[in-house]
Amino acid sequence: MLKFQGKYIIIGKIFCLTGLHIGGTQEGIEIGGVDNIVIKDPLTGYPYIPGSSLKGKMRCLLEWKLGKIYEDYKNKNKFPAHSCENHPEIKKLKENKIEKEKIDEKLKELINNCEICLIFGTSTAISGAQPPRLTVRDAFPTEYTINQWKIFLGEATYTEIKTENTIDRITSQATPRPMERVPAGSEFQLEIIFDIYRNEDKKLLKDVFTAMLLLEDSSLGGSGSRGYGKIKFVFNKNFIEFCSKEYYQTGKTNGKDEIVESLNKIQPIKEKFIHPISGETEIEMITVKQIIESFPNVE
Repeated sequence: MLKFQGKYIIIGKIFCLTGLHIGGTQEGIEIGGVDNIVIKDPLTGYPYIPGSSLKGKMRCLLEWKLGKIYEDYKNKNKFPAHSCENHPEIKKLKENKIEKEKIDEKLKELINNCEICLIFGTSTAISGAQPPRLTVRDAFPTEYTINQWKIFLGEATYTEIKTENTIDRITSQATPRPMERVPAGSEFQLEIIFDIYRNEDKKLLKDVFTAMLLLEDSSLGGSGSRGYGKIKFVFNKNFIEFCSKEYYQTGKTNGKDEIVESLNKIQPIKEKFIHPISGETEIEMITVKQIIESFPNVE
């Protein structure tokens, strides 16, 4: 039986090592305007990283890493986001026309042991569905980044326009394609919440950091294969805390937590980056790799 125990709250930053394009929408396109715009806060005009984009890419990469890519049972040759409903064992039971009660029992067992379903959630319509453990907040630019945009890009200009070309293979004629990007060197606030409903859930938190490490060696947003979207997660000391059920009832913390104690002992290291403005820059930080290496064995 699931019983809410508390939440891990993780605070950090997302550092853009190359230009970032996460697409937005606009009502119309002006003559000479850009048709590939980035998503922006409608009140401030600042670009931001939607939590859905970050969580979705982390999920996709972790599905591949764990071998959780299944063909859609209802639509052949389609491979959607993971669902244990498409697990080969469930597919076999359905093909053999096993009674629904036994299929539901097996599905519940699979979900209860599936990292993807437990971390990211399942459809509430399927048997054995559980609440997602992971919440990823929208990531908004830091004050430092906003000031840098104003200094180097001008007032109310927070992005760059990168023009790419498609080349006709016969005539060699170039067709320009302007792309709006968040400039390299921009920083965004990161907040991740991880809910605990069973003691076993605690070890799933390590998979979240694994997904983040995979993302650092992949890309976020569009046009990743053309150099966009390379990011780095940056953490400072005491980046994680655990708020127990008692905290939400009384406002007081309830003792120590093994994961928090282990991870908050990590000492920052200095890493070098090539900043587009200041050149080679050295930043003191805690890396995702350090977090994974220091993650305690929890039961």
